[in-house]
Amino acid sequence: MLRLLAVCTLLTVALSKAVDSDFDWKNILKEQGFSEEDIEGFAQNEREAKVELEQEEAKDEDDITWDEAKGYEECEEFMWWKKAGKEDWADKKKEWAANNEMEDEEDKDDEYEVDQYKFGGNKKKGKSCPKPKSLAEVCEDNECPPFEEVAVSGCGFEARKILAANWTVTKLDVSDMKKGDQSAFWRLFKYISGANDQGAKIAMTVPVITKWYMDEEYELVGAEMAFYIPSAFQANPPAPSDPLVRVERWDDAITYDRAFGGNREDEEFYVKQFKMLYKALTKEDITPYSQMSITAGFTRPGWGRQRMEVMFVDAGSM
Repeated sequence: MLRLLAVCTLLTVALSKAVDSDFDWKNILKEQGFSEEDIEGFAQNEREAKVELEQEEAKDEDDITWDEAKGYEECEEFMWWKKAGKEDWADKKKEWAANNEMEDEEDKDDEYEVDQYKFGGNKKKGKSCPKPKSLAEVCEDNECPPFEEVAVSGCGFEARKILAANWTVTKLDVSDMKKGDQSAFWRLFKYISGANDQGAKIAMTVPVITKWYMDEEYELVGAEMAFYIPSAFQANPPAPSDPLVRVERWDDAITYDRAFGGNREDEEFYVKQFKMLYKALTKEDITPYSQMSITAGFTRPGWGRQRMEVMFVDAGSM
């Protein structure tokens, strides 16, 4: 789904990152300087994406296990439903389905609302924990950075070696999370839409990476957003026209991640996932770099099955 192979296919991600309502997305694109031709291309992609979404939702998610979807075996101490004495998974899924139906009724009058993507957005908390879309499925539909799986023991996380590559990067203003997130995304979006010295239209890739930097007291001091530059442009990446956007060569790095599905934007949920990731790594005597955390979005929030990840980088890779 959502094969983002040209500029006209970028709207599915752009809207989820930078627009609050389906009613105003055309005006916002105009404000961002896009031509009528580009906007019409985006609109056509939106229509096609909705058809693909309907086809994807018809797929049977039970064809893949939870471990396969996440990419790792979950730690028993993180299986809160078992600790709560709810070991009948079928009953639990029925309960979640009922909760989702209740949410659908409550939100019926607001069907055009677009949730914000990350910290500082809406604090609406999901009542379910859907299975994430597997990384294999995501990377079949969209180009992902080159990586190798790293064999590790333990539970509750996956390890990868992200191979050296060029990324386009911009700073994110953490003094206003929502505005900073949207502004950073638009700068990168314009770069891949032709705001570069080659005038090149560059395919959207996944994930959208945000690095969050902490000081020695673990207080947030800065953030950066990044897109992986697709393989077609790796050898000669276009130079950004915007001085706030740059191209960086990232070296090989070992990363550790936890994955989840659903449309979770509340900060508390992310903090919980980071804590579980750190605990799982500590059990295996793995030391992550402590002054940077990463969030990664692989899919458009609110559209079909989701894959979000929280990550740490191995201390030896920094």
